[in-house]
Amino acid sequence: MADIAPVRLAAPPAVSVVVPTRNEAENVQPLVEQLKQALGGTPSEIVFVDDSDDDTPATVTALSERDPDGVRLVHRAAGERTGGLGGAVAAGLAEARAPWVVVMDGDLQHPPETVPALLAAGRRNRADAVVASRYRTPGRVDGLSGGFRRLVSRASGTLAKVFFPRRLRAVTDPMSGFFAVRREAVDLDALRPRGYKILLEVVIRSRMTRVDEVPYTFRPRAAGESKASFREGVRYLRHLSLLRLAATRHPASPLGRMTGFALAGAAGTAVNSAALWALGEVAGLPYLLAAFLAVQVAIVWNFAVIDNLVMPPGEHARRRRFGRFLLLNNSLTPVHLGLLFGLVQWGGLHYLPANLVAIVVVFTLRYAVTSRWVYGAPPSGMVTTVRRAVQTRLLLAVLLTALAFPALVAIAWNGLWTRGDAVPLLIPLAAGAALVAGRIRPGPAEPDVHDRQVDGLLAAVFLTAAGTLLALMPSPGWLVPAALAFLAGSAILLVGTRAVARLRWALLLPLVAIGGVMPAVSGAVDTGLRAVVTLLGRPAGPTSSDGGLVTAYQGAELLLPAHQLPGLALAGGVVCLLISAVVIFGLRGRAVLRAAAAAALLAAVTVGAVLAVLLVGRLFGPAAFRIALLPVFTDILLAVVVATVVSRWSPGPERAPARTVRQHLPRGRFVLVALVAMAVLLSAQTLPQIEWITAGGVR
Repeated sequence: MADIAPVRLAAPPAVSVVVPTRNEAENVQPLVEQLKQALGGTPSEIVFVDDSDDDTPATVTALSERDPDGVRLVHRAAGERTGGLGGAVAAGLAEARAPWVVVMDGDLQHPPETVPALLAAGRRNRADAVVASRYRTPGRVDGLSGGFRRLVSRASGTLAKVFFPRRLRAVTDPMSGFFAVRREAVDLDALRPRGYKILLEVVIRSRMTRVDEVPYTFRPRAAGESKASFREGVRYLRHLSLLRLAATRHPASPLGRMTGFALAGAAGTAVNSAALWALGEVAGLPYLLAAFLAVQVAIVWNFAVIDNLVMPPGEHARRRRFGRFLLLNNSLTPVHLGLLFGLVQWGGLHYLPANLVAIVVVFTLRYAVTSRWVYGAPPSGMVTTVRRAVQTRLLLAVLLTALAFPALVAIAWNGLWTRGDAVPLLIPLAAGAALVAGRIRPGPAEPDVHDRQVDGLLAAVFLTAAGTLLALMPSPGWLVPAALAFLAGSAILLVGTRAVARLRWALLLPLVAIGGVMPAVSGAVDTGLRAVVTLLGRPAGPTSSDGGLVTAYQGAELLLPAHQLPGLALAGGVVCLLISAVVIFGLRGRAVLRAAAAAALLAAVTVGAVLAVLLVGRLFGPAAFRIALLPVFTDILLAVVVATVVSRWSPGPERAPARTVRQHLPRGRFVLVALVAMAVLLSAQTLPQIEWITAGGVR
């Protein structure tokens, strides 16, 4: 066991100086004297962690007897010196009592007078660590004897920054052994010290993000000899590799965990598909049974990857984590298999690509279940966002509506590529999202009164209306009203009646998409677009006989047909801008003027988009022209313009007075499960319409 001198501190120190030593007897007393002079009246302690075989322990003990509150000794006997110098520093960090710990060598090459500057920079900039840098001006490397050692030092530091470009981007001297750290920022349990470069170990394994630097001059040794060697260089390379692997495992941020979960899921998708192929094609099992067994194989694979590389272990044992992972992921298997069945039987997809679509749809639910109930992710993570953020709950309502009405999603998707009747849906959704962003928080005068019974009754009315419309009026023309009823009901259950009432116009904007705008209006808009584009001359060329626009490429005519003109989308965008202006500014002249100005901007953007399509054909030929003709590009551009304008109109959120009760949100756990179940049932009714709509010529 290490021999630790007794501690009798009169008062807690403000700084602990950890000095690892090995055969540094001649340097100990000068170092102590210079440190006390540099620190002045700052309460401090100097902790020597000694691996020596000479008189160094006796020298430190003599100083500790004269000043027991200021000098301490941790002596590691032969056979207990694990981790080399890095292990000695880790032992010193464990013994340090002060909130700030300075680590420095005992050979006097690290000047003690730099210690106050390290502490001042850390407190001033609220840093996790402050590095004393030899390479930050006006720092110098006088203590590195010879050009070769300086070259090795530079190359080693550059290699470290290659391994950790983001974490060390503000560090010019990652090889420094002279630094200060906040004691609470160091994760002692995560440290695995190897060799001399403990700074990298502390910063990387403790996941420090705020690292500052101060310059210093690296002095020549006063006595003793350097411990660097070729063997230490090999150990350093191995250490870097292990640190890179450790930094990749178990990301700390919710975004990092979700990204890792997605990558693990992508690998699991390949495993799932391979197992499904083997069980379905090779073994000849029915595809639903094969899919169920493939899901089990993928769950075991995903657990092995996620548990070892992505998620923190949490408080449960591995066996219990696996049981929860298996049970809770299988609870989503009915949703997975229901989507697969619908996509195969009614969507006409082959079961392999249909399985990929089902995996993507249930990814968010799988992540929420896994991170919260299996690993107990902290409340600040994504799961709390799903549970508490109004924006995210509204997004869930939209996603559930898409799950419940896949036929409507198919119509909208087809329309984006062929300019069908559902093209304007994209623009109202963008305008609605912008309105939601501006009106998401309650006003300061809004009472904090809520009634869950009212929420349930109103939601039941809307959800019943959605089911009734689908059952009694299966025509595709009723899909949008049914979807809006389902969206309203699910939004009421997820965010409450008061929030939905505040956002009613944003939620009702998709009504603009019912049948687009009147055909006569869209036809008039198309005529105006043709006239303006033709008036501008080339690259459009004359109007063709069927009312389209033509351009020429090397003598060959390229036609932009009349039905591909974005008049329908432009008309829908203008209506959305008018509604949004009235919602934001009220029924007054200011709203009309704002809407007129925004409509003129949208029209100019539309004309420019049409000219750009024709210019692409004129310059790059038929292949590029066919791609530019796709309506999705123009529609996305117009949606971005509308959303940007509405966002600029929306006032900043008013700062409401402090409330004793946070903004009301209904309990979402049971509601979410119930809505998912209802969405799956409704999707079974609407999926058969996809083939009928396709046969009707939408695609």
